[in-house]
Amino acid sequence: MRMSLSDTWALAFPVRQATNRFAQILPGLSLCLALAGLSYVIAAWPVLNRVVPLSALTVGILVGVVLRLCVALPAQVEPGIRWTLHYLLRAGIVLLGFRVVAQDMLSVGIGGLTLVAVAVGSTIVLAVALGRVLELPDTLSVLVGCGTGICGASAVVAVDGVIRAREQDVACAIAMVTVFGTIAMFVYPAIAPLIGLSEPMYSAWAGSSIHEVAQAVAAGFAFDETAGVHASLYKLSRVALLVPVCAVLALWWRQRAAASGESDRAAPFPLFVVLFVIVVGINSLASMPAPLHTGLLRFDAALLAAAMVAMGLQTRLSSVIGLGWRPLALGLAVAIWISVVALIGAVLIG
Repeated sequence: MRMSLSDTWALAFPVRQATNRFAQILPGLSLCLALAGLSYVIAAWPVLNRVVPLSALTVGILVGVVLRLCVALPAQVEPGIRWTLHYLLRAGIVLLGFRVVAQDMLSVGIGGLTLVAVAVGSTIVLAVALGRVLELPDTLSVLVGCGTGICGASAVVAVDGVIRAREQDVACAIAMVTVFGTIAMFVYPAIAPLIGLSEPMYSAWAGSSIHEVAQAVAAGFAFDETAGVHASLYKLSRVALLVPVCAVLALWWRQRAAASGESDRAAPFPLFVVLFVIVVGINSLASMPAPLHTGLLRFDAALLAAAMVAMGLQTRLSSVIGLGWRPLALGLAVAIWISVVALIGAVLIG
């Protein structure tokens, strides 16, 4: 059966459309990937690691912000930057599930899970309440609270998929969790001997309160190897709370939008969070070869690094600076809060 000219055109049109779309995003995507590679090089630099260890994700957003500030980027890269931030970020959050195993999360026990839930929940609630006192937008307060309470920059960008915050809110929240998480990473091992914490107490404290996964693990190993392992288990328990927190925020944000007459702006529950749950289930139930699992984790880290570069490239530093001292006060307050709550809980269960 011979195809007519119209049928041939109908089949060729989607292919041509996809080709044109790829050509549009390629310059910006290539830029983000190249800068992500540079971020890995900088993060692995021994001199920097001795002074202030930073993950490639943190370096990525800094590289993006600096480049945007210093260089006038051509308009051709903008579509690819937006595409990277939207799609690679969500893919990275989904693959983050390969870092979470339900059995490990449960291994901290009922007391540990209660501590984690109280620390995370109270931090987010406090962030919103204090943000309103400081006259900050709820979007920024929620992002700072979730980034501090759950897992740093990854939580900020995941929650942003639910509440659709402004670019400057996202960048500012990431800056807050990076600064105060880094401070905690150095301070915790230094003061732990002074206040007489045992290894179980210290592990629970560090894992339940330090912002980023890498920061919590580094602080744990700075105490000893056992604390490094146990702190990572507490930290992964907090990462697992990303799903219920996003679900609650989605419901709250819909009600909030409806009450303000802006229901058309309410974001639907993000599909990537559902996929994250599925990946956690697969990772918890199925056994995969170690090289494959390691490869997936490295691929995930690369996706998130590229997305962080795109986030930085989308950030106008003047907008962040224009927010003033209030976000800094909010970030400091919630960082102190979760540290104190986690320390009290760690002593009680330790």
